[in-house]
Amino acid sequence: MNSVNPVVVQFFYRSAIANLPEKKREIYQYIESKEVELEEMAINEKQFMELMVGKSPFKEASEYFSLSMPAIKEIMDEPQAEIDLMIMARINQMRWIDYTKSDRSFQKNKKRVFVFVS
Repeated sequence: MNSVNPVVVQFFYRSAIANLPEKKREIYQYIESKEVELEEMAINEKQFMELMVGKSPFKEASEYFSLSMPAIKEIMDEPQAEIDLMIMARINQMRWIDYTKSDRSFQKNKKRVFVFVS
Protein backbone atom coordinates (compact mmCIF):
# COMPACT_ATOMS: atom_id res chain seq x y z
CA MET A 1 0.00 0.00 0.00
CA ASN A 2 2.97 2.31 -0.54
CA SER A 3 1.66 4.15 -3.59
CA VAL A 4 -1.42 6.31 -3.64
CA ASN A 5 -4.20 5.43 -6.03
CA PRO A 6 -4.38 8.01 -8.86
CA VAL A 7 -8.16 8.21 -8.46
CA VAL A 8 -7.70 9.25 -4.82
CA VAL A 9 -5.08 11.84 -5.82
CA GLN A 10 -7.46 13.21 -8.49
CA PHE A 11 -10.21 13.46 -5.87
CA PHE A 12 -7.88 15.36 -3.54
CA TYR A 13 -6.85 17.60 -6.45
CA ARG A 14 -10.45 18.53 -7.33
CA SER A 15 -11.21 19.09 -3.65
CA ALA A 16 -8.18 21.37 -3.25
CA ILE A 17 -9.20 23.43 -6.29
CA ALA A 18 -12.73 23.77 -4.94
CA ASN A 19 -11.28 25.16 -1.69
CA LEU A 20 -9.31 27.95 -3.38
CA PRO A 21 -10.57 31.53 -3.04
CA GLU A 22 -13.05 32.33 -5.82
CA LYS A 23 -10.85 34.61 -7.96
CA LYS A 24 -7.84 32.27 -7.81
CA ARG A 25 -10.09 29.30 -8.60
CA GLU A 26 -11.60 31.07 -11.63
CA ILE A 27 -8.21 31.96 -13.08
CA TYR A 28 -6.73 28.55 -12.29
CA GLN A 29 -9.64 26.70 -13.90
CA TYR A 30 -9.64 29.03 -16.92
CA ILE A 31 -5.97 28.38 -17.64
CA GLU A 32 -6.30 24.67 -16.91
CA SER A 33 -9.23 24.38 -19.35
CA LYS A 34 -7.25 26.18 -22.07
CA GLU A 35 -4.32 23.79 -21.51
CA VAL A 36 -6.66 20.80 -21.83
CA GLU A 37 -8.04 22.22 -25.10
CA LEU A 38 -4.52 22.52 -26.49
CA GLU A 39 -3.65 19.02 -25.29
CA GLU A 40 -6.67 17.62 -27.12
CA MET A 41 -5.70 19.49 -30.32
CA ALA A 42 -2.09 18.29 -30.29
CA ILE A 43 -1.06 15.05 -31.94
CA ASN A 44 2.20 14.79 -30.02
CA GLU A 45 4.22 16.44 -27.28
CA LYS A 46 6.15 18.69 -29.67
CA GLN A 47 2.98 20.07 -31.20
CA PHE A 48 1.51 20.59 -27.74
CA MET A 49 4.52 22.67 -26.72
CA GLU A 50 4.24 24.70 -29.94
CA LEU A 51 0.54 25.32 -29.24
CA MET A 52 1.36 26.37 -25.67
CA VAL A 53 3.72 29.02 -27.04
CA GLY A 54 1.50 30.11 -29.93
CA LYS A 55 -1.80 30.12 -28.04
CA SER A 56 -0.53 30.78 -24.52
CA PRO A 57 -3.23 30.08 -21.92
CA PHE A 58 -1.50 32.61 -19.66
CA LYS A 59 -1.73 35.31 -22.33
CA GLU A 60 -5.40 34.49 -22.96
CA ALA A 61 -6.09 34.62 -19.22
CA SER A 62 -4.24 37.92 -18.98
CA GLU A 63 -6.50 39.42 -21.65
CA TYR A 64 -9.68 37.74 -20.37
CA PHE A 65 -9.21 38.86 -16.73
CA SER A 66 -7.58 42.23 -17.65
CA LEU A 67 -4.46 41.47 -15.63
CA SER A 68 -0.78 41.64 -16.50
CA MET A 69 1.13 38.47 -17.39
CA PRO A 70 3.25 38.70 -14.19
CA ALA A 71 0.06 39.02 -12.13
CA ILE A 72 -1.44 35.95 -13.84
CA LYS A 73 1.81 34.02 -13.29
CA GLU A 74 1.83 34.97 -9.61
CA ILE A 75 -1.83 34.05 -9.22
CA MET A 76 -1.15 30.64 -10.82
CA ASP A 77 1.94 29.95 -8.73
CA GLU A 78 0.15 30.61 -5.44
CA PRO A 79 -2.77 28.18 -6.00
CA GLN A 80 -0.44 25.50 -7.37
CA ALA A 81 1.62 25.66 -4.19
CA GLU A 82 -1.56 25.65 -2.07
CA ILE A 83 -2.98 22.70 -4.03
CA ASP A 84 0.25 20.71 -3.68
CA LEU A 85 0.34 21.35 0.07
CA MET A 86 -3.33 20.38 0.50
CA ILE A 87 -2.85 17.16 -1.47
CA MET A 88 0.28 16.18 0.46
CA ALA A 89 -1.42 16.92 3.79
CA ARG A 90 -4.41 14.76 2.83
CA ILE A 91 -2.16 11.94 1.61
CA ASN A 92 -0.17 12.05 4.86
CA GLN A 93 -3.41 11.86 6.87
CA MET A 94 -4.76 9.01 4.77
CA ARG A 95 -4.93 5.57 6.35
CA TRP A 96 -5.90 2.17 5.01
CA ILE A 97 -7.30 -0.28 7.54
CA ASP A 98 -7.11 -4.01 6.77
CA TYR A 99 -10.43 -5.68 7.67
CA THR A 100 -9.65 -8.99 6.00
CA LYS A 101 -9.31 -10.95 9.25
CA SER A 102 -12.60 -9.63 10.62
CA ASP A 103 -14.73 -11.30 7.93
CA ARG A 104 -14.36 -15.06 7.46
CA SER A 105 -15.99 -15.04 4.00
CA PHE A 106 -13.14 -12.92 2.68
CA GLN A 107 -10.59 -15.19 4.34
CA LYS A 108 -12.12 -18.25 2.64
CA ASN A 109 -12.10 -16.57 -0.79
CA LYS A 110 -8.58 -15.24 -0.18
CA LYS A 111 -9.80 -11.72 -0.85
CA ARG A 112 -8.51 -8.72 1.04
CA VAL A 113 -10.69 -5.92 2.39
CA PHE A 114 -9.36 -2.44 3.06
CA VAL A 115 -11.19 0.63 4.26
CA PHE A 116 -9.87 4.03 3.34
CA VAL A 117 -9.97 6.71 6.05
CA SER A 118 -9.00 10.31 5.45
